[in-house]
Amino acid sequence: MRLFYDALSWFYEYFVFYYGLILLSSYLMLVFLSMASIRGYLKRNSYTKNDTIVYSPIAPGVSVIAPAYNEELTIIANVHSLLTLNYVNFEVIIINDGSTDSTLEKLIAEFKLEVIDFSYEEKIQTQPVKQFFKSTDLAYSKLLVIDKENGKSKADGSNAGVNAAVFPYFICTDVDCILHKDTITELIRPIIQEPKRKVLAVGAPLRMANSCDIDGGNMVRMRPP
Repeated sequence: MRLFYDALSWFYEYFVFYYGLILLSSYLMLVFLSMASIRGYLKRNSYTKNDTIVYSPIAPGVSVIAPAYNEELTIIANVHSLLTLNYVNFEVIIINDGSTDSTLEKLIAEFKLEVIDFSYEEKIQTQPVKQFFKSTDLAYSKLLVIDKENGKSKADGSNAGVNAAVFPYFICTDVDCILHKDTITELIRPIIQEPKRKVLAVGAPLRMANSCDIDGGNMVRMRPP
């Protein structure tokens, strides 16, 4: 009987030893394989670094769409903020959704807008669109303003912006939201990194702007509200 227990103890000790050795070896092998895989991934996606995306003329085009209804108090600063986003290939589409105040008049005066002929295809049905405006100042060449009848919802205004968008990707925001200067870069990155176009939409966190310091439409200091 003692020989049996001695043999069993010997078997158990060696089993635990070799089991641990094989387990640790497999973990070590996985570490090296993971390192090789990560290096290959970074090499393949080195073009998705911020500076590369921001300054590349072939970066995917993005339309920033922002409906506005009775926003005369903040419309100018907010549009200036959208126009200063840190990206090359983008446009800003402001939809005046039947405002009853001076929102449209202020936009026309500040950005030197004039009525243009625009090839508009209503792929998504909305309330009737009245006019399209572009600036005569090249500094605001990225800006398009749409004047339409009120659709009684943000979605109706956003859909009009989608219909008019030149680019295949769009960001739907509120005109009174302040976007971080790298918003477009960060949102387009997952789409660029996925070669099989499996990424259909990207979201982002929101921060309350109360108590934050804002200068010229840009948040210069973030503090809790």
